Amino acid sequence: MSEVLVTGFPQLVVRRLIRELIAQGDSVSILVRHPQRADAEAFLASCDGPGRGRALLGDILLMDLGLSGPDVRRLLEEVELIFHCAAVHPNNRRPEEAERVNVEGTRAMVELALEADQLRRFNFLSTAFVSGERRGVVLEEDLDHGRRFRTEFERTKYEAERIVRRAMGDMPVSVFRPGLIVGDSLTGEFARGDDPADMMIAFLEVPFDIAVPLPGRGDYPLHLVPVDYVAKAMATLGKDPRAAGLTFHLTDPNPLPARRVLELVADHAGRRHPVGSIPAGIARRLLRIPGLGKLGPPERVVDYFNQLVIYNTTNTLRLLEGTGIQCPTFESYARSLVSQLQRVTKGASGRPSTGPTAVSETRSERSP
Repeated sequence: MSEVLVTGFPQLVVRRLIRELIAQGDSVSILVRHPQRADAEAFLASCDGPGRGRALLGDILLMDLGLSGPDVRRLLEEVELIFHCAAVHPNNRRPEEAERVNVEGTRAMVELALEADQLRRFNFLSTAFVSGERRGVVLEEDLDHGRRFRTEFERTKYEAERIVRRAMGDMPVSVFRPGLIVGDSLTGEFARGDDPADMMIAFLEVPFDIAVPLPGRGDYPLHLVPVDYVAKAMATLGKDPRAAGLTFHLTDPNPLPARRVLELVADHAGRRHPVGSIPAGIARRLLRIPGLGKLGPPERVVDYFNQLVIYNTTNTLRLLEGTGIQCPTFESYARSLVSQLQRVTKGASGRPSTGPTAVSETRSERSP
């Protein structure tokens, strides 16, 4: 049993990570702000496994994480693994908060980790998109590329990763860079507000069964990755002694082109395939028009359709070999994902769907 601290609740990927850790027998403390405490305690009570969990009331932006003196002392004396996943996400419109949480919050977590007596690993949840506008092959060790960023999320996660990497000489660190996290590969459960879900929902909510054009040609890879794969890979690699000092792209090693992804969504939803395309620049301008923007995907998604970038996964594949943990292909889980997406849209019929859903309302602009 390991003593583990996790930040970033209530993100769906963090919930899945916590479940994995408790199932592995770990003692997990999750840092939560006061509004999330009841949700966190109920969630922990629902977790199965030999491990246990507790909610710590705190905030990464406060001194000593806002914890009481006894809690801080216990944490510094006992914590062995830290999974720092707290972040302000792409749908946040306040760049100053992204700077505070993503950058300064990470700096505070690193400073605390450096004082932990028993620390075996500081695991940082970054994003593959710290590569910004870079094209071509991105290696797992690549970071200082001098390129531009499309969003404040990308820029601030890049700055945060630089802080974490500078600490590699003083403590054992692993960095995880997932692609676009989508729903569970088995159940289809997804989080509202995540870019892939918003993109597919926008496609399914087109009011008539017409062939819609894509925002760009859609010939380039769309780097989707299911949430259960990300959680399992992090829970496993985050403890593997070989992973210290390494960065891991948690992406599909064989990603499908964006157009093929939406063709599969259309097939499982009984919709027509997308036909043709609108130049990316025009698509961005159209999506900024009030009212019209609601009929399409979020503007920031346009860039994912129009960037030829390949994320090398050498470290990930090498260390996960023999564990049974592999990234499922989108073809293998498209049906279950679309089934759940249709439950919260009007679907192909134009009528609201009914019945139980597997939608997680856990996408939060601000996680502690």
